[in-house]
Amino acid sequence: MLALVAIVVSLLSAFYGYRLSRQAHQVSTYYGAIGLFRELDKTFVEHPDIRPYIYDGKPLADDDPNRHRVQAVAELVIDAFEWIWYRRKKLNAKAEEGWRAYIVEIFSSSPVLQQHYVRYESWYPGITRLIAERSIVLGQSGRGCAARRGNVAGLHPACDEGTR
Repeated sequence: MLALVAIVVSLLSAFYGYRLSRQAHQVSTYYGAIGLFRELDKTFVEHPDIRPYIYDGKPLADDDPNRHRVQAVAELVIDAFEWIWYRRKKLNAKAEEGWRAYIVEIFSSSPVLQQHYVRYESWYPGITRLIAERSIVLGQSGRGCAARRGNVAGLHPACDEGTR
């Protein structure tokens, strides 16, 4: 009988430990994402002229004096998106859906993000799956450089025509 009680206590302890570990991962993932975007926010505060390229759909011309800085920030943003999307299963369902909506909205409205993605697509397998899942069509007119088209998924590198 004592052995049975010990087994039950041991199983309950293992289950409780698992739940605590899962919660710790969720919190760690959430605060990791917040930390990434806090650093990006600092960049936008220090260089407010960069923000419209990411959030407002401003295209980037070849002769733009901010070209290299904008491209570097675009890489940071997509790297952050990929990091979040890779770890999304460690978040609760509400947080995952919130990040999904945010990533899709910002990515869909920014030709600069799409240009970077098209150029380095193989670096971003998570974002590639999200693009297919949400039927984001690159290189189409609409808000910024992408448009969502029903259930038709496609990737069109024409997004960056005229800006290379």
